[in-house]
Amino acid sequence: MNFTDYYLAKKLKEQKAKYRYEIARSTMEYDRFQFLLKNKRNPNSDGWSIYFIPRPVEWSGSERPDMAFTKRSENISSIVFPEPGIPYGYGDVKGTNDSLIVLLNEDFRIQGISEIEIFIARGQKHNRKNLWYELVDGELEYELDFLRQSAKELPIAS
Repeated sequence: MNFTDYYLAKKLKEQKAKYRYEIARSTMEYDRFQFLLKNKRNPNSDGWSIYFIPRPVEWSGSERPDMAFTKRSENISSIVFPEPGIPYGYGDVKGTNDSLIVLLNEDFRIQGISEIEIFIARGQKHNRKNLWYELVDGELEYELDFLRQSAKELPIAS
């Protein structure tokens, strides 16, 4: 298996923060996220959250990311969506050798982003594009379903 960890982030309808998503399910084993995503204050002070924000248009790197995961002042990962209209992206976790694959809700272009699935592949930083190609070709469904089923539901206080 390529992927080791899973997080499901959901946008709460009653939430006023435009880019904040609450972590609703997780395999709860990725230490980097366990530390970064824990909320320290309201709303949902006992839960976890993440911000999914647009990246600046001007970018000096070789690959211009479309979005980024952040928490407080920490940039966790920049995310590239290689094909517009396809809800699959990839990135790596800053400060690690880990990659991640991101799946948005299928109707994101109509309804906006309401759910984000994050799949982490430890030690696969340099393989992130290949993992994305495998995802697009439908070769990773078994792995993704296994992690989804292994995840635990987390309490979300509104």
